[in-house]
Amino acid sequence: MVDEDHGYLLGVTFVGPGVEELIHSATIAVAGRVLISRLWHAVPCFPSISEVWLRFLEGYGPERRGAVDS
Repeated sequence: MVDEDHGYLLGVTFVGPGVEELIHSATIAVAGRVLISRLWHAVPCFPSISEVWLRFLEGYGPERRGAVDS
């Protein structure tokens, strides 16, 4: 869930095998109110399930991704 007015994640939900790999990064992003435009630069170290972040950002769209970063 994205706060469209401020450009950060309000919450996330993961279901399925291997999601424990995503919980820490999601917690940091939500608790720290990290802007989506900044998350775009946090590329996963290894090709794995954590690439779901890249898919989310790609799907979120470039017109919204960088519009809030200041």
